[in-house]
Amino acid sequence: MKKLHLTGVAMAALSLVLLALTTAERPATTLTYGTPDLQSLGALAFGPDNLLLAGDATGAAVFALDVQDNTEAADLAGLNVEGIDQKIAALLGTTADAIRVNDLAVHPTSQQVYLSVARGDAPALLRVTKAGALEVVSLDDIGFSKGMITSAPAPDATDRRGRSLRTNTITDLAYANGKVYVAGLSNEEFASHFRQLAFPFSEDAQSSSLEIFHVAHGQYETHAPVRTFMPYAIGDAPHILAAYTCTPLVAFPVGDLAEGAHVKGKTVAELGNRNAPLDMVAFEKDGNEHLLIANSSRGVMMLDAADLPGAESLTEPVETLTAGVGYTTLSWEGVVQLAMLNAEQVIVLEEADGALNLRSYATSTL
Repeated sequence: MKKLHLTGVAMAALSLVLLALTTAERPATTLTYGTPDLQSLGALAFGPDNLLLAGDATGAAVFALDVQDNTEAADLAGLNVEGIDQKIAALLGTTADAIRVNDLAVHPTSQQVYLSVARGDAPALLRVTKAGALEVVSLDDIGFSKGMITSAPAPDATDRRGRSLRTNTITDLAYANGKVYVAGLSNEEFASHFRQLAFPFSEDAQSSSLEIFHVAHGQYETHAPVRTFMPYAIGDAPHILAAYTCTPLVAFPVGDLAEGAHVKGKTVAELGNRNAPLDMVAFEKDGNEHLLIANSSRGVMMLDAADLPGAESLTEPVETLTAGVGYTTLSWEGVVQLAMLNAEQVIVLEEADGALNLRSYATSTL
């Protein structure tokens, strides 16, 4: 998760959005109070009024949750929690092998880390304080709103390997420029879709089908879902920068993502096959912006954002493992989630020696 990089560093852009909202327009004034009917809890991102946006793929919905986090970060210190999976399991009264951490997001002002967790089939929301303590965030009697995802795969739909398609209704989400952007699958012929929900939620989602050239497969594809993405300005134009399994990096102009449109993305890089992208963030260092992409098999890649505007479109198969925009691979190992903790720190969830750890790294060292 992830992710407001439309105009640069996430928190600065979000602050501008908040300042632009009038009292009557503030999303917090549109909330209902009660217990949201979350069926699952996956992708997370923060939006205006510090509302936590949470993807419910099983319920085909996005929720905005008031997590009542009014603390201010005292400093830009890092955050490190060893064996966080064991600590989560103990807090939820189970064992580490019975829980799954689906995503993380950092509160824009408190810098506390929020984790979406599955305990079996039951969703849970946890918070990690700046002191490293874990807390369960109660979802009883809170302020919330709900936006529905249209044309979701049926609850019992499966792919040719028998894997659930419904769980891919929402693979990632982000807030930018007054909208919640949602990537995932639909029940339509061209299954890969982007949805846009006006925020506060006031109308049905707009949906666009997607098509990309998959370099490693040597063909155009419309069924594979985006795995991770972020809104990002390339040149002066807002784009969605998206990564797919096996592993093309693709840019979609936001202006093309209209209701009912079929949008062909521009493949700007091939990052290597037999690999799945896991998360993506942007950060600024020495006046230059860089992207970090965590991967299942090829580590954490760092790309220079200045290479994106002039990138050629990849439309032919290549014999090399990688192509297009280049990258360097960091020495970090086992990273499964990324987020910006603040302007100076990247927070990662990493697997090491059979355990999950939450660690922060200074961007100055990259």
